Amino acid sequence: MLKELINNFALLTSFLFFGNLLLRKYERYLEKHIFLYRIMNGFMLGLFGILLMMTGLISGNFVVDLRQLAIIISVYMGGPISGLLTTLIISLYRIYLNGGWTDISLTATANSILTLAISLAFIREQNLKFGKWMLAVLGAVVVSLLATFYLIEHPNPESTILFATITMLGGLFTYFMVSHIKKTERAIHLLKEAANRDHLTGLYSPRAFDALFEEVFHTSKTTKQPFGIVMLDIDHFKNINDTYGHLNGDTVLNQLGNLLNRESTRRTYPSRKGGEEFAILIGDCDSQKAASFAEKIRKAVENGPFQLNDGTILPLTVSIGAGSFPTIAADKLLEKVDDALYEAKRSGRNRVEIAKR
Repeated sequence: MLKELINNFALLTSFLFFGNLLLRKYERYLEKHIFLYRIMNGFMLGLFGILLMMTGLISGNFVVDLRQLAIIISVYMGGPISGLLTTLIISLYRIYLNGGWTDISLTATANSILTLAISLAFIREQNLKFGKWMLAVLGAVVVSLLATFYLIEHPNPESTILFATITMLGGLFTYFMVSHIKKTERAIHLLKEAANRDHLTGLYSPRAFDALFEEVFHTSKTTKQPFGIVMLDIDHFKNINDTYGHLNGDTVLNQLGNLLNRESTRRTYPSRKGGEEFAILIGDCDSQKAASFAEKIRKAVENGPFQLNDGTILPLTVSIGAGSFPTIAADKLLEKVDDALYEAKRSGRNRVEIAKR
């Protein structure tokens, strides 16, 4: 029995570890296709629940397995849709195993559905709380025991205690595994963010911009949607450094970075290209939308205010170039938008120019 118990806990560990690796590999794609993520999550955890049933322990009148944990994990990872699909797969397998609609298969199905309902009552998607997690596990244990008492008139007390203990320990073990994975993910995310961010402005670094450009370009080709680029340069920034000093120049850059972050939407990626030059990638955006966004940025900068370290209010303007793919080929887009930016400077500054083919 100890061997089977260790096997079940090893299965839990392996599934959570390798499942998390798979999700991280396709993280950006799944973030854009959240419904697909929930379906995939529910399907995989349904198969995992079947695997747990196949490796269960037999003790007296009980078959001790951890299928309820698959449902609880599914609700945590993918919400109601994921949990419902996992429950359906486990229930259908149980019906198949018993050769159709029997008292055992019906009771097992009811057990799974009630476990799902309890999980939904206590657990929210991607919101891990120890007390609520263990209440969901306890609820699943109680439901399973009631199902057993319904089917078996006098169940073995030792088997009853064993089942409750193993399931609670399994729930506790799973909670700490999920919690550890979540903390590790957060630490990795913070490290990646630090590596991809410009330390002065908080915007994406030039290296991160290049990677994002490739990703947005690939997504655009796949979805057949355009994407835009806006490039901007602070007007007369050298005069600011010469007149007020580089520390005040850095203060202006920092405030402009905050403004660009504030004005950016979910599918907008602002970056600092170097010096006083900035670039913004915009998903699902044609040239007209890119120009409109650029004009919004231009007005926001012009209206300021920008404040120096001694409290002096400094008027600031930017010149901006804007363009989009596929109006302009991807390998020419940055060059053409940069040309538009310098056309804006030559034409008097504090203006937006749309890139030409």
